[in-house]
Amino acid sequence: MSATKFNGFEKYFIQTALKHAIEEAEKDVLAAEADGKRSIYAPGYFTMVGNEIIKKVNHMTLKKDQD
Repeated sequence: MSATKFNGFEKYFIQTALKHAIEEAEKDVLAAEADGKRSIYAPGYFTMVGNEIIKKVNHMTLKKDQD
């Protein structure tokens, strides 16, 4: 199997899913804090990590389909 880059649709699909997952994870962290529970993740952690993954996906996308 050869390594290929993502096309524009694949990039869009992956990045959209990541953004949704980031939003949900951040909501969960804030909800836990609001309930007085301690999360092992700080607010903003998933945003930071998710944005790095989004950059990596963009880097692994065909040049013509990059932002």
